[in-house]
Amino acid sequence: MPSANARFRGRALIAICAALSALPGCAAALTSVGPAALGATEYVGMRAGDKATDRHTAGPHDEQPERCDTLVESTPGVEEFRKNKDGTIESRQWRLVDSGAGMRWAIVPEKMAPAAGWQPKPGIAKLRFSPALADQLDAGGDPQFLAYAPGDTQTIADSNQMTAMTEVFDPAIGTFQWRGRTYGYVLVKILPCFKPLD
Repeated sequence: MPSANARFRGRALIAICAALSALPGCAAALTSVGPAALGATEYVGMRAGDKATDRHTAGPHDEQPERCDTLVESTPGVEEFRKNKDGTIESRQWRLVDSGAGMRWAIVPEKMAPAAGWQPKPGIAKLRFSPALADQLDAGGDPQFLAYAPGDTQTIADSNQMTAMTEVFDPAIGTFQWRGRTYGYVLVKILPCFKPLD
């Protein structure tokens, strides 16, 4: 697990290499800073087939405080998806909030959404999920949480979100397109690090 200083150095190196991309040493330097500083494409490529490394936060909420701190600093996007028995897909957004008694996951309903926050997603195909999101959800089965971050990292904030996603949720399993950008995504069954708000 890289220290906070190592992650900072890695992120700084990404910023420098982005600015000086013509220099031949940057690609080699990026592979030496570890997965915490890489974007979805690079990280997935480096880690493909390596299932032995523990990258998930299963277990008690207090087991991996450094990863959880990364999540608080740069939370990736999080939506919960479910597929109904008729094949329709619904989702609701989640965010980290300070409950006054610590950080908690909370549903953030859209203005016209029902109290539980679930909203139909008829235009989901326009996001061009690869692999297809609908194929990964069981009709009538348990919902899954989709964490996402920019895969074509353009800023330090983008890189930080991807770092938080890969360190806390898991490396990206696929991509989708939104507003002209590519995002990496991963599906998990439980939200990591913090309990949902009651």
